[in-house]
Amino acid sequence: METAILENAVIEKTLVERWETLVSKQPNLRIRSAAEALGVSEMELVRLRGKDALTPLQTRFPELLAAMENVGPVMILTRNDEVVHEVTGSFKGFTTGKSGVMGLAVGEIDIRVFFTHWVWGYRVQEQVRSGCRESLQFFDRYGAAVFKIYRVAETDGAAWSELIETFAAERLESFEPCGKRPVPERVSVESVDVDTLRDGWQNLKDVHHFHALLKRTGADRLTALELLRGEWATELKTAGAEVLDHLLELLRDNGCPSMFFVGNPGIVQIFTGQVVNVKRSGPWMNVLDPNFNLHVNTAQIESWWLVRRPSSDGIITSVEAFNAQGELVLTVFGERKPGIPESELWREQAATLEVVA
Repeated sequence: METAILENAVIEKTLVERWETLVSKQPNLRIRSAAEALGVSEMELVRLRGKDALTPLQTRFPELLAAMENVGPVMILTRNDEVVHEVTGSFKGFTTGKSGVMGLAVGEIDIRVFFTHWVWGYRVQEQVRSGCRESLQFFDRYGAAVFKIYRVAETDGAAWSELIETFAAERLESFEPCGKRPVPERVSVESVDVDTLRDGWQNLKDVHHFHALLKRTGADRLTALELLRGEWATELKTAGAEVLDHLLELLRDNGCPSMFFVGNPGIVQIFTGQVVNVKRSGPWMNVLDPNFNLHVNTAQIESWWLVRRPSSDGIITSVEAFNAQGELVLTVFGERKPGIPESELWREQAATLEVVA
């Protein structure tokens, strides 16, 4: 046992040294990129912080998110490898289903949570240019970040501290790295029930029934679009950068409210509203508004699609981005509420992408 402890200490020390060396050479490197460069998970680097900078959290994640309503404004961050989505606002009425598997909040904080992918949680304190930055960070079984909540200037400090005290765990549990999250394989076209897919698609009454249709027909999302290309889906052939740049500029210039969905297996985070400050920086296209930031590495987007689905409220139009593995990484809809048709303004902006393509 003592030998194992010593070996782990040596490995940890070596990782600390490697991380410090990397940061000294690339001081602006984000922790997720550092983890990838070092061949470890992001959580392994987070856990290297000293005791004063790292507090493990109990796994009562649904209760913790419900209690977030007491702390006031926070900044929440959800990302995948290609897209980062940040919203500043207050939690209101977070609820969890009877099974405890799924939870949601609607309002300034608009999220859909899938708790089977939430395994680890920590309160993290780190020194940045502006001083000490404090956050709650949640990870899956592979050590990949699922969701982060940042304390901001307007956060109620006393309520935040009380929440940390309530949900702090007694000790830091051990973690055994288990590799990267496996990416679901694309299905073969031959295995899909295309007739049922086509019939089910044209008879959709609710966009939320779409996933059930895919499951019933054996199709993954991208394969379904490819099979119904020209009927309900159009691949946008312009360069990846041009699609998002053009869309964001249209939305900004025409004052068109829209909805941006970004997620990973553990959560989907949504922003609804108008975008104002859009700016490209190298491979990243960004929205830099006071309460909403979006960062998209368009160089890593393999394909863009314009998709139309029937519903009881009329056609619902979306712009969808997929990575090289065929995973959906960003979806943009026009702003709408159930029972209300999507706006003609949004349809016009989306249709413009087909003309450009």
